[in-house]
Amino acid sequence: MAIKDYPNRIQKQTVPAIDRVMAMRKPQLVRGSQDITASGLDVVVSTNDDWQINSIKFTFSGAGARNFSAKILGGRQVVADRNDSLWFQHADTLPQEITLDAGFYTGTELAAELKTQMDANAAFTALSVTFTVAYSATTGLFTITPSAGNIRYWNANTMTTPRYQDSIAGHLFGLTADVAYGSPIASNETVFGLNQEAWIIDETASIVTESFFDDLKILDIDQALHLETNTAAITVDYEVNYEDMV
Repeated sequence: MAIKDYPNRIQKQTVPAIDRVMAMRKPQLVRGSQDITASGLDVVVSTNDDWQINSIKFTFSGAGARNFSAKILGGRQVVADRNDSLWFQHADTLPQEITLDAGFYTGTELAAELKTQMDANAAFTALSVTFTVAYSATTGLFTITPSAGNIRYWNANTMTTPRYQDSIAGHLFGLTADVAYGSPIASNETVFGLNQEAWIIDETASIVTESFFDDLKILDIDQALHLETNTAAITVDYEVNYEDMV
């Protein structure tokens, strides 16, 4: 799961019973419109909690043939201050806290985000060290390679204050224990399924002007909804009705 609680962190408090009742049945809508003449629709919907999809609606401006789909996408949701940071150290630096931007990532995207943030780190930049980060859907492993020298991973950086010492994003990468200096270093646990998609709507060369799906789907925080079309000389409007599960 994307979220893991750490003793040194402020814990998410239990929601009072009355608040849980009041929060029930509050559907939310994601709506959009796009001319798909030059570029097809490619939208990912995700939340910071387990959630359910109540309905999905596509509306097209004309009957020109087009493909459209809705897929459940496997990945990891990064939530600010809950699972967004981890510690790495180059042989010539002190431990560096790397913070990921919040959002939903496939395994490939998560690897790219870690590379972006490590390459932007001032201490690593001062050494002219950049990184290659890769995710293998086959092995379920992330590998992190510096352009020069060796790096290590700290599952808990005891050099800093207890509040911030845990690598709260480590488990997203299968990093759940300290990893000694090396090049490359790799996950110590496998993380499978981060690039997988499962179709719930899959229409090819369809000429319908409206499609409505209302078969309720329960998703967890590590799943997103991926809406796609190919190109066609029309406009598509889409609507997703969903609820967070409190």
